[in-house]
Amino acid sequence: MRTKRTATLAALSVGALFLGACGSAGGGETAESDTTEDANLASTISVAISQAPDFYNGGTSKSNSVYNTYVDNLVHSNFSEYSPEGVIRNEEFGTFEKTSDDPLTVEYKINEDAQWSDGTPIDFDDVLMNWAAFSGKVVEGDAEIFQPSSNNGYEYLAMPEGEAGDKEFTYVFEQPYADWENLMIGSLMPAHVAAEQGGLSTDNNGEALVAAIQDNDLASLKPVAEFWNTGWGYAEGLPSLPDTALIPSSGPYKLDNAAGGNLTLTKNENYWGEERTGATESIVFKTIADTEAVQALQNGDVDIIEPSGPTGDTKDQIEAIGDSVTMLTGTGMTFSHIDLDQSENGVFKDIKVRQAFSKCVPRQDIVDKFVKPVDPEATVVNLREYQPSQPEYDEILEGAPSASDYDEVDLEGAKSLMAEAGKTEPVDVRVLFSSASQVRADMTALIKDSCDQAGFNIIATPDAEWTKKLDELGSWDAALFGWAGSGLVASGQSIYDSEGVQNYGKFESEKVDELWDEIAQTTDADKVKELKIQLEEELSKDVYNVLLFANADIVAHNSGMEEVVYNPTQSGVTWNAYKWTKQA
Repeated sequence: MRTKRTATLAALSVGALFLGACGSAGGGETAESDTTEDANLASTISVAISQAPDFYNGGTSKSNSVYNTYVDNLVHSNFSEYSPEGVIRNEEFGTFEKTSDDPLTVEYKINEDAQWSDGTPIDFDDVLMNWAAFSGKVVEGDAEIFQPSSNNGYEYLAMPEGEAGDKEFTYVFEQPYADWENLMIGSLMPAHVAAEQGGLSTDNNGEALVAAIQDNDLASLKPVAEFWNTGWGYAEGLPSLPDTALIPSSGPYKLDNAAGGNLTLTKNENYWGEERTGATESIVFKTIADTEAVQALQNGDVDIIEPSGPTGDTKDQIEAIGDSVTMLTGTGMTFSHIDLDQSENGVFKDIKVRQAFSKCVPRQDIVDKFVKPVDPEATVVNLREYQPSQPEYDEILEGAPSASDYDEVDLEGAKSLMAEAGKTEPVDVRVLFSSASQVRADMTALIKDSCDQAGFNIIATPDAEWTKKLDELGSWDAALFGWAGSGLVASGQSIYDSEGVQNYGKFESEKVDELWDEIAQTTDADKVKELKIQLEEELSKDVYNVLLFANADIVAHNSGMEEVVYNPTQSGVTWNAYKWTKQA
């Protein structure tokens, strides 16, 4: 068995996607194929995934998960994408350039040949609907009618001007934005489908939808928004796909069929590019429990696995398979943590209770038991916007002294804080985590052993639909999961801002909000660092959440596969799956 450990990509911030016990995939080896080898390539490659995809639109507040991203990488295109080298441009989709700094202005050109797999051109109505969905400016009363995962960056954009059918458009920022170059990333959705499902005509390149957005015609837009929010969802367990007319692709692959949690993609015959054209006829995602993934790989049921929260046992099992499998390890940009319900009626509304909980969580013990067997260099994480593998980490940590307040378990200190908070009886804490993750369950048991001694009663609350529960205040008190990184400056804003849609525990801080607003508008890297030192101090002082560790990642694949490349960002191992091949 071949093993390769890869370096970690440094990044300014960790980002806006959530995932449960999920790591980034490892890197790979590539080789030139001769004509004979090409003739013996398999027509299908199967990928194990621990949770079935549940949405075709990965940009909503309920669908923004890595499990959907694994698929989105292949069926959606945009101007930029996440790669091992950071965010890179996808010039097969289009090009863009900054034309002014005051106001910040960026001109975009969509490839003339870019089209959806149903033959509909990708043009201005798609872009304008994307702006409407993410800008937060299409509102009824005080409420957005679209429900995006965040408004990061888009809230600074004026409505782009243009006409139906245009392939060129201009973004003018009402305020500077640090990540302007990476704004157009992620899933651009087919406007003609949403318009038709919302009762609008799609004639003349979608001019009815364009007019409705430009005129702020809420009566016409609300049904469109409702479809954008929910209409691209799949039935629970992925027993089948929606009508294929509703899910056209803009990527090298398209959705073909689904059954029993398994999803098959086939090459998109209408994909216009060359570099990203699919190398293998079909890619099949198979929903397989993490505990069964290694056996599925050994049996040949799948060709590549990326187990969530891998353990030392996972590593040993893969090594035992032999040379037929290549294993790759790395520490990516995902970190595990425990978020806390700080809402008005939340268990952790009182900062003393948050501090007490932070003192009793055995963070080092968790790292020693669950992370070091995979990554011997693993350490406890004390910062939210920087990982220990990043060169800035020590400097930032030194400037934020409160970030080191909970390095040691202090049960007596925790008991004293609970007494000061007036807690005379054990406080119930329902810890939400993915029911698919045995590692999360084992971590929760370790937390219970410690924190039950400090005045808490930890109640394990595993849930198959845990991501949907995050929005349901009152259904959990603490949530154990991971944030996956993007490498962008301001991508974490919606997690920590008082009004952020991913601030599930309802943390509030005027100072943090002010810092984020300044960070998001700062393009000077040194100034960003200064601001983030202040940010880290504030988040630690107020105990936004309990930090645990940077996830140690393992990917293992059939040794006959080529072009499997390490990607520590939130896009994971399938970021370049259109290049994958396998010897038959």
